[in-house]
Amino acid sequence: MKEQIPYFGDMLYTKTTFPHIDLQIAEQLLHKTKTPMIHTALRRKIGSLCPVTDEIFQTLNRDFNPLSLSVNQILISAEQVPDRIFFIQKGLLRGYYMGEKETITTWFAGPDQFIIPHNFFSQESCNEYIQSLDDCSLLSISHHSCLKMSLESNDIAKIFFKLLEEKQLQSDARERMLRIPNAEKRYQSMVKLMPVVHQNVKDDTLASYMNVTRRHLERIKIKTSRK
Repeated sequence: MKEQIPYFGDMLYTKTTFPHIDLQIAEQLLHKTKTPMIHTALRRKIGSLCPVTDEIFQTLNRDFNPLSLSVNQILISAEQVPDRIFFIQKGLLRGYYMGEKETITTWFAGPDQFIIPHNFFSQESCNEYIQSLDDCSLLSISHHSCLKMSLESNDIAKIFFKLLEEKQLQSDARERMLRIPNAEKRYQSMVKLMPVVHQNVKDDTLASYMNVTRRHLERIKIKTSRK
């Protein structure tokens, strides 16, 4: 005979006891159904790219995972096929490639910026190194998740298109800076556009970004400080 489940009132006013609850199993179930953390800075950044509903953001948000880096750690190498996009919560990173004699820095990225490694969407070798310049806190999302969600939602696909546009604008900014013939004016432009980078990056790294020697950069800094 099938066991009859007692009514709540019966359990209150009779000698009927509550069924036994295994707290360990209950805790495991709660962990499985835990709602993903809402990443406020990520929500703000996505909203600045294009308007999205809370529902769309929740769909995107649930596939982002936290990642921590220590200073000078290589996040992506040139030989690696990049399989993740990154959002920086804290810290500073740079992209660079190996020149004939030294590394050439091509970009810097700080808090509230996305990093889309070279060849992420084509899934070929990255052709650049990505390195942390500070202890960093990131969020990352996989290539599989990006592709799947983009196919399922035009709104999410639009977000990734906007991110690609932003990446191109960042690349164009360095090219415009390098077209300034006077190195001192180039330095002043860089300081104005990226004060955090100017204050926190070593001279040899900064010099490679500006396409000058470290000694030349040091002379420019001394001259600028006297003004």
